[in-house]
Amino acid sequence: MNTQSEEIKREEDLIDIVGLMTDYVRTLRRMWAWVLILAIACGAFFYVRNWMNWAPVYTASSTFTVTAGKSRDTLTEGSYSFYDSSTAEQMVNTFPYILTSGVLSRRAAETMGRDSLSGGISASSVADTNIFTLSVTDGDAEQAYTTLQAVIECYPQVAEAIVGPTSMQLIDETGIPAHPDNPRDGKRDALKGAAGGAALGLLWTGAVMLSRNTIRRKEDFQRRAHMKCIGEIPQIAMKKRSGSRSHVINILNEKTDPRFEEALQSVRSRIEYSAWRHHSRTVLITSALAGEGKSTLAVNLALSFARNGKRVALIDCDLRNPSNRKLLGVEEGDGLHEVLTGEAKLQDVLLTGREIGMDKELKFCFLPGGKPVADGSRLLGRERMQKIIEALEQRVDLVILDSAPAGMLTDAGVLAQYADSAVFVVKKDYAAATHIMDGLEELAESHIHLIGGILNGV
Repeated sequence: MNTQSEEIKREEDLIDIVGLMTDYVRTLRRMWAWVLILAIACGAFFYVRNWMNWAPVYTASSTFTVTAGKSRDTLTEGSYSFYDSSTAEQMVNTFPYILTSGVLSRRAAETMGRDSLSGGISASSVADTNIFTLSVTDGDAEQAYTTLQAVIECYPQVAEAIVGPTSMQLIDETGIPAHPDNPRDGKRDALKGAAGGAALGLLWTGAVMLSRNTIRRKEDFQRRAHMKCIGEIPQIAMKKRSGSRSHVINILNEKTDPRFEEALQSVRSRIEYSAWRHHSRTVLITSALAGEGKSTLAVNLALSFARNGKRVALIDCDLRNPSNRKLLGVEEGDGLHEVLTGEAKLQDVLLTGREIGMDKELKFCFLPGGKPVADGSRLLGRERMQKIIEALEQRVDLVILDSAPAGMLTDAGVLAQYADSAVFVVKKDYAAATHIMDGLEELAESHIHLIGGILNGV
């Protein structure tokens, strides 16, 4: 049993990692422009900084063979060679001390008629040889070469006190350097800056993802919204074509992805069971914010119930932004607004499925929103709204109310007093948990039964 529990825990951890990676990619899709802007800005900054701060460095060098100041005749050829190479090595090893003492620099400066040297001096030798190289670096090419000549003139005199008399024979020299050691390369700095900016943008994306207190998966409903999830609806994209409604997500549209309808059927079954168990005749569909797909799900849930043999009435109660007409392909006209204000009668604006162009077997009727108004809650709070719902309950098995977002407006709270149950639509990684809780509190004041939440756009 312990082994099985450990395996389950490992699987859950893996799911969490995969979920985090998926959430990160989703967040990155929204923030990619900022990552790009940071990369470009940092790349440009480093390029300009390189251009402004660049200072050329030139190196002039001369290579010599070093010969000890003793007669060649008194030494065998082997010992002479060894002595020369040893002398060259000694000269290089003592060079730092000579520079530290400042004697060489002062003498070279005096030779040049200056108070001090502007460049840097270094020395090196080839191992096991008597080849010795002196180098001078300076910001001015000609000055580097002039300094080198002064150092060559003074160096044997300064080194003689330490390694004894030596003679230096020139092998090669660079002359006046034609090109700097550090050519202006703004592209490399720009690339480094762009990489750093992109990395900063990616880290920022991760921070945003972790700081967003939104609903990302089914398990988040109970932990962050304190309600159960009754289903997950996949993200479906429909291609738009001018003059065509083929892009509308509608289960009666044969081009709608089958995955959408399958997920919807699962949600519908749970709502149907809950409605039967709690004797619900009217179900309110709402969300925290606009743009979470509430109306699309309300319309398609109503159609799914009708397909399953139920008599269903759908009322577009979002009087501020009635949109169900477009989803059902109904032309503009009078609706709930006109009925509530007494400008029209219910039987004149209530549309049956046959009038909309549906199969005559579908027992479906639809009450559009009508003319948009700024204050929908004032109209919805009238006694006439309750009478409309009661009249439809006498004709159908289930009434579905598509409400305005509960986290933004009071309309859903007003409608909750007429409905028996409510379903809360939550778009994945969209509304903050605080907005969702605000919407749920708005519904809770009427003591309506909450069936659960639907995670949309998975």
